[in-house]
Amino acid sequence: MVRALIIEDEIAAYTHLKNILETSFSTQIAILGHETSVEKGIQLIKEINPQLIFLDIELVDGNGFEILDFFSFSSKFEVIFTTGLKDYKEKAMDYFAFYYLNKPILKEQLITVLNKFLSKQTAFDTEKYLAFKNQLENRQKKISLPMSNGDFCIIDIDDVIYCEADGSYTHFHTKDNKVYTTSNNLKSVENILKHATFFRIHRSLLLNLKHIIQFNNTGEITLTNKKKLLVSSRNKTSFLRVLKLMNYSI
Repeated sequence: MVRALIIEDEIAAYTHLKNILETSFSTQIAILGHETSVEKGIQLIKEINPQLIFLDIELVDGNGFEILDFFSFSSKFEVIFTTGLKDYKEKAMDYFAFYYLNKPILKEQLITVLNKFLSKQTAFDTEKYLAFKNQLENRQKKISLPMSNGDFCIIDIDDVIYCEADGSYTHFHTKDNKVYTTSNNLKSVENILKHATFFRIHRSLLLNLKHIIQFNNTGEITLTNKKKLLVSSRNKTSFLRVLKLMNYSI
């Protein structure tokens, strides 16, 4: 039996969700508590140690992100966001390995999500949560790069032209012709920037699409710093699709 909590400040929404769970998942998910605020939600999580939390983003004394920030380095639970904010698509949540449902919650949709959760039994992932939080709040304008000497360099994401893999390191090439080398590999950088306008044009290069000024049918890209790069044949079809979706002229 999965131990679950509901942190939701709208009583009607809480009752609706609880009724669906008790009707459809009574032998699989046990709702062990309900709170309406950040402070009390944190205390309840400490007491119950749940495996699953249904979490509203907007609460009476703050938002659900504050709860997740509190447990960001110690959590072992999964999160399903339930919110009235309608600006974000559920498909985006698949990448982050947790889920997002708009209120009023549809029974069929909730059942699909929970069946997926029960089959995977995934846990909250701090790195993926932070990326999602930045996406949802539209606040990620900068990125913090850990340097080999222990320092951190803060740069504007829009200033990054492309990121280049170098073994377990990544070189960030910026529009002021500087190169910053971080101890993160390109895959981890891609996970952080995937929600922004970045695309992996081949195995070792992650490109900021905002800095493209020309693309020709040979697969060659010209960037704002006049550098030319090649899109791999394997990635060319996907790359063209992305450009068209972003209303680039090609």
